[in-house]
Amino acid sequence: MNKVFLVGRLSPERDLRYTMSGKAVCSFSLAVVFKTRVREETDAIDCVAWDALAEQIGQEGKAGHRVAIEGRLHSRQWEGADGQRRKVTEVVVRDIEFLDKPGLTRSGG
Repeated sequence: MNKVFLVGRLSPERDLRYTMSGKAVCSFSLAVVFKTRVREETDAIDCVAWDALAEQIGQEGKAGHRVAIEGRLHSRQWEGADGQRRKVTEVVVRDIEFLDKPGLTRSGG
């Protein structure tokens, strides 16, 4: 089974673009906080969404919005312009729920 559920905050950088065939794709990171015995830490999880969901995240999502996502892990490889092999593992988002209430703003604290 390949299923991922995460709750975190949207990164400021979201990249909404369109493929040559016109499909929307949005790449973003999700800041997920977890606690160790010693302190609280944050991981930035790479995510990608497609089609209408990509447009929704790219247009409606704001930096710092708290969201819950459901998806699956996917790894891909490619060769960069410098000839180096690259690999990334990311969450392919199937569903998103915006958890912040409309009209409320998050204070920086």
